[in-house]
Amino acid sequence: MKPVQTFLRSPRHLRASLPLALALLAVMVTGCPRNEYIVQLKPEGDRISRTLTFYCADGADAKTGQPNYRSFGSNELAAIARVYPAPLLSTNDRCYVVQGDFTNTLPADVGGAGVYGHYATGLGEADFYTERFRGDDDLAGMFEQRARAADQLTDLFLGWSRNELRHQPGYDRLHHFLDGDFRRDLKNLGAFWCEGQLLANSQTNEAEEFILRFGQYLYERGYFQLNELPGLYTDLSGPASAQLLSHVQRLVARKMGVPDSDPIPASLTFLGDEAALEKSFANYLAGTDLYHARLRQWQQDKKLKPQKNTPAKPQPIDVAQDDLSTLLNFDLNDQPDCLTVHLALPAAPDHSNGRWDANLQQVVWETRMGESSKPGGLPAYCYASWAQPDIAFQTVHFGKVVLTGDDLMQYCLWRHAQNTTHGTEWDTFLASLQPGTNLASHVDAFRFPDEPAPIPATTNPPPPAPSPTACPRDLLKAALR
Repeated sequence: MKPVQTFLRSPRHLRASLPLALALLAVMVTGCPRNEYIVQLKPEGDRISRTLTFYCADGADAKTGQPNYRSFGSNELAAIARVYPAPLLSTNDRCYVVQGDFTNTLPADVGGAGVYGHYATGLGEADFYTERFRGDDDLAGMFEQRARAADQLTDLFLGWSRNELRHQPGYDRLHHFLDGDFRRDLKNLGAFWCEGQLLANSQTNEAEEFILRFGQYLYERGYFQLNELPGLYTDLSGPASAQLLSHVQRLVARKMGVPDSDPIPASLTFLGDEAALEKSFANYLAGTDLYHARLRQWQQDKKLKPQKNTPAKPQPIDVAQDDLSTLLNFDLNDQPDCLTVHLALPAAPDHSNGRWDANLQQVVWETRMGESSKPGGLPAYCYASWAQPDIAFQTVHFGKVVLTGDDLMQYCLWRHAQNTTHGTEWDTFLASLQPGTNLASHVDAFRFPDEPAPIPATTNPPPPAPSPTACPRDLLKAALR
């Protein structure tokens, strides 16, 4: 296993890749204990049956293929049991199953919030399911947090560059680049990564597309030239090398106005030496107010906590690592838990972000989530909506099925928005209809008894008040034509 956290904590990669903003690696995380949640949903009229199977596992047995079960957290186990009317059942002391029937509000068992809506009418019924699993949907807050991290990182690079290069020819141009374009580009890096996370809920190639999108962005802004791409790809796919550091040197030299045909200035020699670069950056960070504040906090914590619980002394590089982690939120270990949701339906839904499995007659969602004890990150999100016509009723009163799909959904929502009096009047009217040539006209003429009378035509008539029966009349007229 090679988690992204190892990459972020490497000073070598941090210094080399941050100026390029290319610290984007796809890493497979395997062999780590994780929680698995399988939610099975079956709508039954105004109620929905929910079965949750869950366990903690560390990979699978090589011979049997069965999960290598581990103990499930007792606190979460108790929290799940509290939201179900039936007791937990365990198949092998480590795999648990719980079931319940719910109306409207779904239980926050896995973590989050869900809703099931059912709207039955004479013409048929319409339903929808939507659920957020864990995470945080405050996108504005996430963008603000990433922007602050980008600003703080930029300020650190500005301070470091002043420390090393303020007396060199062309430094004013480098300073202008860092404080302007580079600051903006770091913020865009955070925005691109957030977009990539959003796409992850609905696409399978989101990591590839995100890297290519941002690579195109960097190319257009002069962070690398096309002839440098093979070397950069090789370096970013493995350990940092002299070639990658040489690219950093050349990029900085360009921003200082040095032509590519000229040699690298002696003042930038330290950027091509890993040990010298690391020492330079660490020395600068050690003198910043940010590091001093962290050091003071560590000293205070050390006095208050027992010796065995004392955290390790913070290192200067931690100051930059925190901002980088906030900007990218790039630790895949933050989403170790697996979620699978199955929604059983008689036919494919009209709208959904899940995958319809015709053999199983189910909508299926498969995704990953952060741990329940660590709030934050983008949530997993599932939705589906569907409508089923009452074929017998529609055929008897219209001679055919007239409303299905979105039209039936719209009609069902309208019908459930009516008060008891209007609802009864409309249902009585529908029950009186018979197939015939004047059916569309008959429908168009319907009005509730308490609707205002139409205003007589005049030269400049005021706009008519909307009719409360306009929605169903328009839907039915369009279907009967």
